[in-house]
Amino acid sequence: MQTSTKNPTEVLQQPVVQESPAVLDTISTDSLVLVDADSIYFRAACISSKKNDIRKSIDHTMSEIEATCMMGKLRVAVKGKGNFRKDMYPEYKANRKELDEKLVKSLAYGIEHMISYYDAFQADGMEADDLVSIWAYEARELEKPYFVVGIDKDLLQIPGNHYNFNKQVHTFVDDDAANLNLNLQCLIGDNSDNIPGIKGIGKVKAAKILDGIPMDKRWNRVKQEWKSHNAGDPDVSRRLLTMLKSWKEYDDIRQHIQDQATVCEQDVRSEGQEDIQES
Repeated sequence: MQTSTKNPTEVLQQPVVQESPAVLDTISTDSLVLVDADSIYFRAACISSKKNDIRKSIDHTMSEIEATCMMGKLRVAVKGKGNFRKDMYPEYKANRKELDEKLVKSLAYGIEHMISYYDAFQADGMEADDLVSIWAYEARELEKPYFVVGIDKDLLQIPGNHYNFNKQVHTFVDDDAANLNLNLQCLIGDNSDNIPGIKGIGKVKAAKILDGIPMDKRWNRVKQEWKSHNAGDPDVSRRLLTMLKSWKEYDDIRQHIQDQATVCEQDVRSEGQEDIQES
């Protein structure tokens, strides 16, 4: 088991030692391996409610990741408490059915095992992939090689080397492809998270719309498409779909949400005072 500071803002400052050669030529021996582990323990909990089975399933997947990515130390993110997207947009994931109590307990145990055995960090106030994204951008700034591991399509917004452990596929996403993946999703939306998109536009149509559009003009093209379909406010979907890139960005979002809540509270108080005066 690895030693952890339990402070996700500091993990990139710790040395990472690679004892084995990298699988891909583009991965250096000191690469940081950043794992979005939500799907790992969720799959394990769905298969069995027995703690021993959950541990075995998680350990099997993690061992496969270690063997494939050849790392000496992991950076693992799991679900935490709260999510700024829910505060920003109450309908976020509102379409999902409530999990039964048995599965909830199994998931809690899965998270507990990830934390106790793999020193996973809980992504409080955000998604696990947001935390992985922040780590990746910190690594870029520090010029540390990194490897993003997970199966969530949202991770493909992150430029760099990726490994999908379900498909057992290595990919490289450059900045242009990362930007394209986000803008495609802004056209389509995300039904699983109840994030609105443009009705009738799927992967094929979205790809045609943005085909040949340079990176600096894609968002304007997306907004034009939303407007022509009278589909609402594309900025809402973009804010919900875009993963965090820094702790400052997260702090700014939380401050904005708090400021909005304060304004709403003041408006309610003013209306109440006006009602009292009129009566």
